[in-house]
Amino acid sequence: MAHIAWKKKVLSKLAEKGALGKESADYIHANNVRMHFKKYSKSTGARWFLFRQISLNKLYYSPEGDVNDPRILSLLVHEVHHLKQGVITALSVYGELDAWQVEFRFYKEIRPERLHPALEELLSLPLNFDRDNLHRAAKLMQDYSGKGYHINWLPIYPLHKEVGYWFTKRQPK
Repeated sequence: MAHIAWKKKVLSKLAEKGALGKESADYIHANNVRMHFKKYSKSTGARWFLFRQISLNKLYYSPEGDVNDPRILSLLVHEVHHLKQGVITALSVYGELDAWQVEFRFYKEIRPERLHPALEELLSLPLNFDRDNLHRAAKLMQDYSGKGYHINWLPIYPLHKEVGYWFTKRQPK
């Protein structure tokens, strides 16, 4: 029961945080996204799962936690963004760069402050299919999250574009 009350409160707070917060809260409501807490490694804040689920790391968050915490609100925006991207894009460095940029731009909207240098640089990168750019993004993500963040397990591009690159060695458009 605590989870249900917490979800209602956190989504209400998220909806108050501008257009992107409202859009994310509305998406969770409209798609009946389930939310729960589970213990993960220190490098993980939250995870999305197929079939509309978001899991927050028990190491950092709980139903008794502060629903005004900009970190939890921005993480929800990040995970909703992945759900919207779809599995193929979300499971790529390109998809992660997109979601990280959405997350931390939102974070800076609700708490305007200088972020960790790796995050500030990540926000300055273009979202494109340049492999050097995406390798740089992956390094910055790992610099920020630690070696336990296995961005290196993902293809650089969404899988269908990655396979195309393997055959042609041409950057997707």
